[in-house]
Amino acid sequence: MRQRQLSIAKITRPKITGVYERTRLFNLLDQRREKPVVWISGPAGSGKTTLVGSYLDSRKLPCLWYQVDEGDGDIATFFYYMGLAAKKAAPRVKRPLPLLTPEYAFGIPTFTRRFFEELYNRLPSSSVIIFDNYHHIPEASPLHEAMQIGFSAIPEDVTVIVTSRTEPPAAFSGLRANKQMEVIGWDALRLTPEESRGIVQLEKDQRLSTEAVTAIHEKARGWAAGLILMAKGSGRSGER
Repeated sequence: MRQRQLSIAKITRPKITGVYERTRLFNLLDQRREKPVVWISGPAGSGKTTLVGSYLDSRKLPCLWYQVDEGDGDIATFFYYMGLAAKKAAPRVKRPLPLLTPEYAFGIPTFTRRFFEELYNRLPSSSVIIFDNYHHIPEASPLHEAMQIGFSAIPEDVTVIVTSRTEPPAAFSGLRANKQMEVIGWDALRLTPEESRGIVQLEKDQRLSTEAVTAIHEKARGWAAGLILMAKGSGRSGER
C-alpha cells in the first residue's frame, strides 16, 4: 500500500490553491516556452513548484507532472515511473510504454529516443511535462545523458519545464548552445516589492502596514519562504 502511495505521489501534480499569481513570471514563461525546454533554478523555498503549478492553472495547460527523487538516479526506475506518468496523462492510450529491460542495455540511446518520441505522440497539443526537483539526480547518473536525448526530440507542441536548485548539468550544454533550452534563474525568481505585498495580503489574518511589509521584503531579499515566515511572525508579535 505504501509503495502504491509513493508511486501515485511521484506522478501527481501538487494542488496549488490560494496563492499569489506572479503575472510577471507567467509572462516570462510564455516567452521562454518558445523553446523546447525551460529550466527554472533557485534555492529551496524560492517558489519554483508553486510558480509552475499556478502557471499551469492560469494558462489551463494539460500536463504530465513527474516528481524527481534520488531513486530516479537508476535509469530503469525512471523509465518505469515515466511509463506510469504517461498512462495517467494519456489514459485513452491502452498500450503501455516499454520498460527498460536488460536486453536494451547496449542500446539505451535508441531506447530513450523511441520512448520519448512515443510519449510525446500520446500527449495532447500544448502539453507541458514538468520534472520537479531535478537536483535530486546524482551527478554521476546516466539519466542526465538519457534526458538530453529525450529533450532533443521534443516536438513543437510540447514543452518541458524543469525545476531544480541547481543550474543545468553539463550534459545539457548542447541544448543551451543550440538555443533549445531557456534558463530562468534566481535573479528572475526573486520577489519584487509588489509581489511581496501581494503574498503578505493573502495571509488573511495579516494586516501589516506598508512600512512593515517593506521591511520584511528587504530582510527576505526576494526569498518567498522567508517572506512568509517573517510575515507570520510579525503578525503574531502584534506588529502593525
